[in-house]
Amino acid sequence: MLYGIFMSVMTCLCWGSTSVMMRGIHKLGAFEVSLLRAAGGLVCGSALFFAFHGGAARISALEAVIFVVMVLCNNVIGDVFLLFAVQRLGVARGAAIASSYPVVVSVASHFIFGSPFTGATAAGTLTAFAGTALLCRRDGGCTVPVTWSGVAYAVAASLFWAAGLLLNKALIADGLSPLFVTFGRGVTFFTIALALWLWEKERRSRAAWRIFLTRETFFAFAAGFCSLGFGAFFFSSALAYVQPAVATTIGASNPIAATIAAIIIYKEKPTIRQWAGIFLAVLGSALVTL
Repeated sequence: MLYGIFMSVMTCLCWGSTSVMMRGIHKLGAFEVSLLRAAGGLVCGSALFFAFHGGAARISALEAVIFVVMVLCNNVIGDVFLLFAVQRLGVARGAAIASSYPVVVSVASHFIFGSPFTGATAAGTLTAFAGTALLCRRDGGCTVPVTWSGVAYAVAASLFWAAGLLLNKALIADGLSPLFVTFGRGVTFFTIALALWLWEKERRSRAAWRIFLTRETFFAFAAGFCSLGFGAFFFSSALAYVQPAVATTIGASNPIAATIAAIIIYKEKPTIRQWAGIFLAVLGSALVTL
C-alpha cells in the first residue's frame, strides 16, 4: 500500500513537470512535439525495461490494439490538446482543468457501466466544476488571459486522458508488468508519432527536419522522458499495489506542483481566485474516487 502511494506521488511530480516544460514550447508544431516526446519516452522506457525486466513478454492481438488506442488517447490527442491549452491559458489554468479527468471517469462509468453515483461523486463533480469555473474567469491581475479555445483544449485533454487511464488499467489487469507496459507504450507512441510526422512533413519542404535544431527540442524530449518514461512506469507500478482511485487521485494533483514550478520558472503569478480554483479542481477529483 505505502509503495503504491509512493509511486503515485512520483507520478504526480513527473506529470506535473510535463505542463511546465510544454509551456516553454512555441516554435515547434504538434507533430514535432509528439515525435520528440515519443523519443524521450522510448529512450527512458527502453532503458528501464532492458535494465530491470526479466525474461521475454508476449502480447495478444487484442492487447496490441489496446496499446494503440491508449497511445492515441493519451499521448497523441490528449497531450497535443494539453500543449494548446497551456500555451493559451498558462500552466496553472491549463494543467488544473485538464487534470479533472477523474471526474470524467466517474461520471462516464455511471452512464456507461452503471456504476453507482454516490453523494461523494456528486459533491466531487460539483466541486471540480466550481474550481474550473473559477479558473475560467477573467482576472485582471493574472499575467495569462483566459481564452475559451484554451478551455476547450484543456477539457478535451481531460476526456482523452480519462479513456487512456482505463485502457492502462486493463493492460495491468491482464497480467502485463508495469515495465512492459511502459516499454510497449514507448514503442507504440514513437511508431505512431514518426509516421504522423513523416506524413505531415511531405506536405512541406524537404528541410522540415531543421525545426529540431532549436532549444525547444530539449524541452519536448525531456517532457517525454519524464512523463512517458518515468511517469508511465510509476503510474503502472502504483496500479499494481493500490486501486486506480488512489493512484489517479494522487497523480491528478499534479497541477499544484506544476503551478509552483511555473511561479519559479516562468514567473507566473496566480491570483487567490486561481489558487482557490486549483484547490477545488483537485479536491473534486479526490472526492469522486471515494
